[in-house]
Amino acid sequence: MTRTSLAALGALFLAASAHALEDLPDSCASDLSSAVYTSRDEADQAELQCDIDRADLLVRRADTIFVTAKTPLMRIVDTAAPSGAAYVYDVVDASGTMMLDARTVPVGDDVKVPMCRLQTQLPTAVASKVALSLLTAGGTDVPAYGNRQKMVTNADGSRSFELLLSSHDVVTLIETTNGPRHFSRHAEATDSIAELNRSVIGVANFSDGWVCNTN
Repeated sequence: MTRTSLAALGALFLAASAHALEDLPDSCASDLSSAVYTSRDEADQAELQCDIDRADLLVRRADTIFVTAKTPLMRIVDTAAPSGAAYVYDVVDASGTMMLDARTVPVGDDVKVPMCRLQTQLPTAVASKVALSLLTAGGTDVPAYGNRQKMVTNADGSRSFELLLSSHDVVTLIETTNGPRHFSRHAEATDSIAELNRSVIGVANFSDGWVCNTN
């Protein structure tokens, strides 16, 4: 029995507007929301590959603007930040110290934002979370493609789940002890990968070390 993936429908409900300013890779070119899959895993894999390829395009664009030298232990690509730009956050090992290399990436010619970069040491608490993810995120108990829903605590203390319809995706690459793994989460997700993303991005958000080219 076949069915259309609710995850695909939810993730691409607003895709036309969200992706209008960025080039779409071949894996995203077809209308995934109308595709019919034989399993949830198959649908999620299609969505994941689209998100990975979108993130790779943004990383390549960042690499044409900023010179980078090291392969990151962890990379986070926020494909649709509130500023209108995308951001690449690399965690790299600098002689045993975890450094954050964060960069602004334009998503299209019509988006005019300063090109900014932050290079700073990760706080110990955040570095410890990253180090732990290298050991644990390789397990099959951590899904690669996260459900597009968030848990809501109701007034009476009960919990329910709200479907996330926007396509604000955050794509993560972690060099786990079992090899590199990609993850895709909605920006409002609340699982362990999403919380790890927020910890790293939070360092950048509260840093005054950004250097910007406003030309």
